[in-house]
Amino acid sequence: MDRAPQDGRWIVAINRHVPDTRAVIHWDPTRFGDARPWHIASCRHIYPTDAFTDWQPFPDCPPAAEADPSAT
Repeated sequence: MDRAPQDGRWIVAINRHVPDTRAVIHWDPTRFGDARPWHIASCRHIYPTDAFTDWQPFPDCPPAAEADPSAT
C-alpha cells in the first residue's frame, strides 16, 4: 500500500482484517492529519492508512458504444 496512489484515483484493495473481501477505495484526507484517509466507494466508511494490504488500479471503463438506432 506504500505505492498506492494518493491522488484521489479509485483503486481496488484487500482489507487486512477480511482478506477475502475487496473494496473500491480512494485516498481523501479531508483534513490535515486525518487518521482515516481511505474512503470506500459503496458507503461512508473510512479506514486508517494500515487497513489494506495490497491494491491494484481500478480498471478503466469500456469505451461508450456508438448510438445504434437499430438496437432499440
